[in-house]
Amino acid sequence: MDIRDTIINNVLQAVQPLLDSQQLQAVQDALCIQLNDYEIQERSTEVAVADNTPDAMLARYVATKRIEGKAESTIKRYRDICYMMIHAICKPLHEITTYDLRYYLAVYKEHRKVSNRTLDGIRRCFSSFFSWLSVEGLIVRNPCAALSQIKFAKVVKKPYTATEMERLKQACTSIRDLALIDFLYASGCRVSEVVRLNRTDINFQTQDAVVLGKGNKERKIYLTPVALMHLQDYLNTRTDTDPCLFASLRAPYKRLSKAGIERALKQLGERARVTNVHPHRYRRTLATNLLDRGANIQDVAAVLGHADLKTTQVYCYISQSNVRASYNKYAA
Repeated sequence: MDIRDTIINNVLQAVQPLLDSQQLQAVQDALCIQLNDYEIQERSTEVAVADNTPDAMLARYVATKRIEGKAESTIKRYRDICYMMIHAICKPLHEITTYDLRYYLAVYKEHRKVSNRTLDGIRRCFSSFFSWLSVEGLIVRNPCAALSQIKFAKVVKKPYTATEMERLKQACTSIRDLALIDFLYASGCRVSEVVRLNRTDINFQTQDAVVLGKGNKERKIYLTPVALMHLQDYLNTRTDTDPCLFASLRAPYKRLSKAGIERALKQLGERARVTNVHPHRYRRTLATNLLDRGANIQDVAAVLGHADLKTTQVYCYISQSNVRASYNKYAA
């Protein structure tokens, strides 16, 4: 690895808590340009060795992911998973083998009793980390190259039925919760996107808003008249001055967090006697309903903020009644 890359990574690692992804990218670009005219040599081999400890390389990997604009929750998950693996195997990263990783995953599954789906998610984290190490020239051989995907049963994730949606509405004990579930369905937003929204972000005239999605990409979301009505009713009851769109029900009124929204929906599901109630299921329900009612998949992908249509296809549940109707229409 070029020593200039090491310097840049170390600088970015030091300033990353203070800057956002766009600012970090600007710093990286400026350093690349300024250092291009210089040949730099390390003062001693001890410095190089210290810089290439597993923890230091993991920190540089994290800095790179932050520059790429990955969500903080994703970065934390990758960092925590790789940190556990590094300290369990206790080897320099260039000495870790495919067998080491297979053994780690086998022991992890036995002790934690996790599903194959969860285990494959961990494998993907390893693959991302070691692929980065390989591309950066920090290791010669990528041990994940021979680590096959872990197969798991693909469970069909169903959307809410119309009956479940109505039961959840009737179970709302506050205008906030009614506004919240209507907003989740109408907008198709990720819960992280809802958390960041402020009151002033909603345009009641044009019935839309702009959210900051994954990868810091802006997209327009749309709202139904009913969702806007309930949202306006809720905002009219607010006496606090917090700019957030959805706030806690009790003082001090603060921005409703991701955990707060998930907790509110879980309690709502218990009252309505509807199982598996969570914010993301509203997003899946909207996608499925749009396709069922004739929307093309490109438009649905735009609503959800998907760059890849394959992701949209995964979100959408194809009901057997629709399959049968298509069969009867075209097979004869």
